[in-house]
This record gives sequence, structure tokens and C-alpha cells, in this order.
Amino acid sequence: MNESISIYLVDDHRIFTQSFHVFITLQDRFIWRGSSVGDRRTVPDILHFRPTVVLLDYHLNKENGIELLRQLRAQQYHGKIVFLTMNRDQQIREAAKAYGADGFISKDIDGHDLLDGIRRLVTGSVAYLELPAATVGNEYKQSWGLTPQERKVAEMICAGLKTDKIADTLSISIHTVYTHRKHILEKTGSGHFMEVCSKLRTETPPNQA
Repeated sequence: MNESISIYLVDDHRIFTQSFHVFITLQDRFIWRGSSVGDRRTVPDILHFRPTVVLLDYHLNKENGIELLRQLRAQQYHGKIVFLTMNRDQQIREAAKAYGADGFISKDIDGHDLLDGIRRLVTGSVAYLELPAATVGNEYKQSWGLTPQERKVAEMICAGLKTDKIADTLSISIHTVYTHRKHILEKTGSGHFMEVCSKLRTETPPNQA
């Protein structure tokens, strides 16, 4: 494929957006078309720029991703819309597909795997994009001794979510999030969360070495 692919990101986490912007601009045949936080300018922005692909988070400050997807399809936006989110709820995944999403991907995907998937989607090699996460599976959760809730918190932190957003998403208190953070650091033997994220993505747990 010789044509460039333009990307528009809808995400309310500034650091993630900035990092993804840099990543896209370094790639051959990918163009950064813009970004927004999911507010009232998002739909008009996308309809104006007409990107090849919209990457859409589900949890947003002003709207949820399903509502933005519904609005875009109702206004005849025919580009590809792919959810890029930490949410793994099967009902939300099915709702996204029902409203016309072209894919549903975990934010924990390797960046280059994501771009390869987007290329296949745009060229028609796949009709719907679902890619496995880059982080470790359930066996790692058991090996590190993380509970299911701690695992979710760790994944969200590694995806760049703020403490209050994690608390809201999981319906727990901010104090509980901090408790989970402490336990995750202790169980993985890490001094900070950059180390935790690196371990979850690349290292073999102690009892599988």
C-alpha cells in the first residue's frame, strides 16, 4: 500500500496523546491528523479533517466512546473507527461493533502491532480488527501474585490513566487505588511504575524463569 494513512485520536489523557502523536509522526506513511478529548468539538473536527482512521477511547470526560461512535455514523462518517481502550467489557465490545466500529483493541498493544493491524484494516485484509494485548496473560497475574483487581489497576496505570479515573472506572475509592499501587510495587519487587510496566511487558515471572 502506497497511500498514507491519516490518524485522529480521541483520548482525554494528555500524556498518552502526546506520546502517541510523537510515535505516529515517526512512522512511514502515517499522518497525524489531530486529536481531541471527546468534547463537543470532536465530531465536527473529525467530519472536517476526514481522517482515514479514528482511534477512540471508551472512557472520556465528557462522553463515552459509544456515543461518539453513534454520532459519527449518524452524520455519515465512513472512515474506520477503532476503539483503543483499557476497557475489556464484552457488552461494550459488542455495542461498539453493533454501532459500526471497525475494531476494538486494548491500549496494551505493542505500537507496531497496532499500526500493522491498521494497515490490514485499511487495505481490506481484515474486516474487523481485534488484536491481542502485548502485556502478559493470566499466568503472569498468578506468578506475580497480583489479584484480578490489582492486575486491572496495573494495566490502567501502564496505559497512563490517572488515579481518579482508575477509581471511577473500577468503582473504588482513590484510597483503594493507592493501596493497590503499594501492593503491586511490593509484589513485583519494583521501585516505581515504569519498572512495573516494563516487567509486565517483557519479563518472565520468578516461578517461570
